[in-house]
Amino acid sequence: MMGRDGNISVIRIGALAAIVGVLIIIGAAISFFIDRASRQVPLDIELYPGAMTWGQRANSGSARTVYYQISGEIAPEQVKDFYQQKMDQFYPADTERELRECKRDPRDGNFNEYDEGVPNKIPYQWSCLFDRSGFQVTQFTRVNIMPGINDTAGMTIIAYEQTWQP
Repeated sequence: MMGRDGNISVIRIGALAAIVGVLIIIGAAISFFIDRASRQVPLDIELYPGAMTWGQRANSGSARTVYYQISGEIAPEQVKDFYQQKMDQFYPADTERELRECKRDPRDGNFNEYDEGVPNKIPYQWSCLFDRSGFQVTQFTRVNIMPGINDTAGMTIIAYEQTWQP
């Protein structure tokens, strides 16, 4: 850092600052691209224990819905409680409660179509949104939980609606 004359060399300090600046910019760019690449796949959320794969539908090259079923006496509300715990772990504590809470649709009772006896209509569903989207990058999984109907009566159905950045 010192010049030949024993004084501080402005040129050497400037060169060192430029090198450090370039390294910081390169590190930031690498970090950005690593983060972006991590969002180019579906967001995996732990599956409810005992749930079995029931099928899958590709909605596009970067969106799909995966269906699971749970046999037995497991109520949709029990499954919702499991995913609510996962949401509480997924989101930072300072996130608004409204954003990190599973929501029931409709809030009370059943859908009108179900009450009217329309075939193949579910009575209600819970939706839990796990969103990891960032700066111009989309990545989320919406977990829909509903009671089974028709041939799945007595079961609980889980649908993972997943969207990610291509």
